[in-house]
Amino acid sequence: MTSVAGRVTGEPAVILHVRPYRETSAIVSLLTLHHGRVALVGRGVRGGKKGSALQPFNRMTVGWVGRGSLGTLTAYEAEGFASLKGTAVAAGFYVLELVSRLVGEHESVPGIFAGTCWCLERLEQGDRPVDVALRCFEKLLLEELGYGLNFSRDAETGEAIDGEAHYLLSPETGFVRAPRASDQTVPGSVLAEISDESMGSKASRVAAKRLFRAALEPLLGPRPIASRRLLPGLRA
Repeated sequence: MTSVAGRVTGEPAVILHVRPYRETSAIVSLLTLHHGRVALVGRGVRGGKKGSALQPFNRMTVGWVGRGSLGTLTAYEAEGFASLKGTAVAAGFYVLELVSRLVGEHESVPGIFAGTCWCLERLEQGDRPVDVALRCFEKLLLEELGYGLNFSRDAETGEAIDGEAHYLLSPETGFVRAPRASDQTVPGSVLAEISDESMGSKASRVAAKRLFRAALEPLLGPRPIASRRLLPGLRA
């Protein structure tokens, strides 16, 4: 990647969204390795064979000019075409929507870029259950944004999480030991499964969904996540 006086070349990117602009152009929203989320005008890209590569999920190498909120796409080359099927398509749109909502424009987030690529690859290859891949991505996203949950220590005492105990999530501090089990508590053994991202049990997958949704909710605000409607089976 080269960046000189408002001109960027050879930048790795993932396409988040594309919408028509005027007669033959499009506005392309991208997550990039070094520049975070950017929006670019692709002039004359609609209708051409090469322009068909500008689709959500695809990996690209791009170049653009401009320093403001809307630059001009000057070059693009496909590096990988995503082939998501079935539920993985809806899950992929959920990942892209989280990135679009939570990553700021021109905010360098290489960890989130790598995590997004990793999750889309898992969804394409199907080597992990869809919901587990999403939970791992949510975990990474929260950590990279500075809101990660500490699954290994009691937030009040600093002691290691006890696999035999039960814990409540305090939004302000983290997990604290509960005097008894309830519908709101999570066993320490389940927290360990979420921490190491194995999530082999149903209990860990159900708990991870609830915990990460609670952690993401204040960051996302009141506007609903539109792509969740596409995931009735997973309730992502």
